[in-house]
Parts: sequence; C-alpha cells; structure tokens
Amino acid sequence: MLYKTRNIVVFLGLLIVSTPLFSQEKKDTVKHKILLVPFKPTMLMSEIGKAVNSSTHLSYTKITEAFRSSLDLALYTTFRQSYTATSLIQTPKKGDTTLAYTYASVGYKFDLQPGDSSGESHAEFDKNQQKNHFIKNGQLQVPMDHSKRFMNVDLINPKLLPFLYKKYGADIFIFINELDIRNVANTESEDLTASNFRRQVTVQYSIVNAQKQYLAEGILTTYFPSNVNDPKVIGEKYFTLIAQDMVKELNKGLLKLEQAKGKKTTTSHIKTLSNTN
Repeated sequence: MLYKTRNIVVFLGLLIVSTPLFSQEKKDTVKHKILLVPFKPTMLMSEIGKAVNSSTHLSYTKITEAFRSSLDLALYTTFRQSYTATSLIQTPKKGDTTLAYTYASVGYKFDLQPGDSSGESHAEFDKNQQKNHFIKNGQLQVPMDHSKRFMNVDLINPKLLPFLYKKYGADIFIFINELDIRNVANTESEDLTASNFRRQVTVQYSIVNAQKQYLAEGILTTYFPSNVNDPKVIGEKYFTLIAQDMVKELNKGLLKLEQAKGKKTTTSHIKTLSNTN
C-alpha cells in the first residue's frame, strides 16, 4: 500500500513540474500576421465580362471591383482561420494612400513556375537568348521558350516591407499579381447535355516574409460551371478553393524555412564541436 501511495505522489509531482513546460511551449509558438495585397484593377484578364454583365447588369468597372473584392474576401476569410489577417481593401480609410504606395513600389516579372522544367529540357530553350531577337538566313529568329511561367512580384522599393510591417505588424505579405478567368473546353463532364465549356480561374501570386524571402509563389487554378456568372457566388464557392490551396502552399513554405533553419543550426553546432575537439 505504501509503495502504491509513493508512486502516486511521484506521478503528481512530475505532472506539476511538467505543466509549466507545456504552457511555455504553447506560449512560444509563432503567430504570423498576414497582409493581403489585391491585384491591380488592370491585372484582371477575363473572358466572361459580357456574361456577367448580362446576368448582374454591372458595368465592366464594377465587375472588376466585384471580382477583386470577392477574391480578397475569400482569401481573408480563409487565412484568418489559421492566422491573423488583414487586407488593404476590406476596410480602407479615407485618404489612405498605402495601396497606391504599395503598387508604386513593386514591379512584375515572368518567372519559371515552381516545379516546372519543361522548357529548360527543350532543345531550343536557351535562357541566355530569350531576350534576344536576331536575323538568320535573312529571317527574324525568336528563341522559343516552352516553359510554364507566371507573373511574380518584384520588390523594387526596399522600404516597402519595413513600412508595411511597421504600419500593420504583418510579417507575411501575400501579393495577388493577376487574376485570369477563361472559357475552356469542358472535357471533365460525362453529361452530354451539359455545356461544352466551363470557366477556368487562374490566380498568380507571391508570398513574401518580412525578410524578403519568398515562401510560396506560382499559379493556382480551379474551375466552375459556365452558367455561374455572379461574382459573389464565384468568390464564395470557387475563389475559396483557391484560398485553401494557397494556405497549404504557405504552410509548406514555412515548414521548409523552419527545416532549413534547423539544418543550418545543426551544421553550425557540429562545426563548433569539431573546432572544440
């Protein structure tokens, strides 16, 4: 009986001692804050403007605003489930020029889509010749590029991210660079009575941290039926799918960054031990 009582006392003692450790571990967990930067109104490439206008009677300017706001809201709603999130357009203040300053501080460049090497393996691909047009046998020659590329953000103003970090407390910045909505063949449907085309949504994006490290970038794609023409419905049902995939890409980017830091720390520790010995 005495032996059992002693075991219980020891167990309770260990539990009491270990409790602060668990609390401290939870307290030290990094909580990132996201800042959403929507695409410029000129960066909407849409083939469904006429259909949306017929269905909603919105002007083309209003249609652009609706798609821009709907995508931003889908991202905001989805990201705030895992992170603290804020947007540059959801709650704008009168006279605030932050968005204009942000747009003036960035440029865009066509980069190779992550994970794609189709162009570089092609015999006619030469990255050193892509910007050059030349004459051969009396004919203009344009180097061919078969790689898949996307619109990536180029941070040309080094003061931008420090400014946004100071103003919003955000340490991760999501730039939506372009939104494309196209009519494509409906090859997925087995219903012969269904429309022979559907809509393809493509979002080109960049996710950068306060240290200007690219955590995720590239293209995300989803589809929706050709008879859906309300930007609000498209945002709630289909832009949300894009947002969910983007969260996954950010999570993978953060994990990869942490693993790289851990590997660097381990390597440094081994070198220190080697020098000591």
